[in-house]
Amino acid sequence: MRSKKISISVFQIFITLLIVIGITIAVMIIKKNANFGNALISKKLGSFTGNGTVETPYKIETIEDLVNLSKDVNNGKTYSNQYFELTNKLDFQEDSSYSNANGKYGDFNRDGKVESIKVELTTGKGFPTIGNSEDKPFEGIFKGNDNTINNLLINVNSEYEYAFVGLFGNNKGKILNIKLSGKISVEDNLENKEIHLGMLNARNQGLIQACNVEGEIYAISNGENMTVEVAGIAAENMGKIVDSASKVNIIANQTKAGIVAKNVVSPDIENSGEIINCTNEGNIKETTGSNYYTAGVIAENQQGNITSCNNNGRIEGRKAGGIAGISTGYIVACQNTGSISNVKEDSNDAETVGGIVGVLDTATVENCKNTGDISGINDIGGIAGENKGTISQSRNEGSVSKISSTIGKTINIGGLVGKNTPTSRLTNSKNYGKVTSETDTIVNLGGICGTIYNDSIVELCESNGVLYGSAKIINPNEDVSIRCASCISNNGGNAETADFGELNIGIIYGKFEEK
Repeated sequence: MRSKKISISVFQIFITLLIVIGITIAVMIIKKNANFGNALISKKLGSFTGNGTVETPYKIETIEDLVNLSKDVNNGKTYSNQYFELTNKLDFQEDSSYSNANGKYGDFNRDGKVESIKVELTTGKGFPTIGNSEDKPFEGIFKGNDNTINNLLINVNSEYEYAFVGLFGNNKGKILNIKLSGKISVEDNLENKEIHLGMLNARNQGLIQACNVEGEIYAISNGENMTVEVAGIAAENMGKIVDSASKVNIIANQTKAGIVAKNVVSPDIENSGEIINCTNEGNIKETTGSNYYTAGVIAENQQGNITSCNNNGRIEGRKAGGIAGISTGYIVACQNTGSISNVKEDSNDAETVGGIVGVLDTATVENCKNTGDISGINDIGGIAGENKGTISQSRNEGSVSKISSTIGKTINIGGLVGKNTPTSRLTNSKNYGKVTSETDTIVNLGGICGTIYNDSIVELCESNGVLYGSAKIINPNEDVSIRCASCISNNGGNAETADFGELNIGIIYGKFEEK
């Protein structure tokens, strides 16, 4: 009897071993398949935790969840009025940010081969933008909860299919409380393409609030029929952007700015074209002069409102401004502390630079302040390079000067405005910065304005800055009441003789022109 019991026990052990071996083999097969397909991974690509309500939002827990959102929106699912919540800090370079960093889900970087998801998103074309075209918008509410998404990578080359580039592309929803860092580049010599490129968002038609971005954007392209808009927050804004900041360093030779490249008012969108309490800390420059605008906050402001915004970065371009490159809308209670300059190259008489705005075009600057140093070649001003609108209650404390070792044709340089054109108005404003120029062909230099034209108004302004210029022909101007009204100068200037050139120098304005 004892031997019979022993034989049964051995048999049971044998059967148990077979079962264990079978289970082990099955698990190995499943694990292997999980690396090569969507259906067998531990967290299925194509699903979210949550149900999309405000009480139980869809959770973005991993990089796979971001990719899932991108795939859905780019396939036409807008997620209108549905909620998303970023629950973790994510890093495209960290395995821990993935559900399975070695999983293979598709050719996301579009290089013709399928590699691990981490490799796909950190090489080649990189991350697929969420809402990559005009008819594929994101319309949900994305809450970042102040969590960070790091090391976003997108590379645009001649084979890139889409016009919208960024973490989000076409946003018609709400993007809230995201911190984002990354690197985006545009290949040289692209042709026949229109690209809207923003580190956070390509085109905003909804709301962006309390978001922060940092990183690098490089977009030098010399191809024909090429249009690129580049910005840290949104390339193009038709909606509203509030309480957001950029530390993105940008090198580009087309329209570019720290917050928004182009701000456009749409009659169909509530609070359209509103930029409020936003700050740029990034340096923005072009390597050679272009005919596009460069600015700390908005390159082209088309009738939008810019309120309580700041620029602290260095801005360099042929047409440059601390807050806006060109504006046909309101700029109110804004401040620039960064140095603003034209590109150091000989003039084509198209350069303009201002501490607040390069060109103020039939619009208003009110209660603004510049403390950054301003240097340029053609139209140079502490507040505006060229004023075609109204400037009031503004103040310049930065130095205003012509860039050394460059040759221009006509230089208009003023403590507040370089050129005050017909029908423009400059009132109740003060300059405390020194205003200087090297010898050049014609220099019009003034404590308040370089040149004023007939039908323009300069009134109730005060000059406290030291003036300096040099030329072979010197024409001093001490008018404070004939071509301007109730203006004051509390400081003088110095003009020295030189071998060539003409200098029109005045305590309020350098030269009066009829036009």
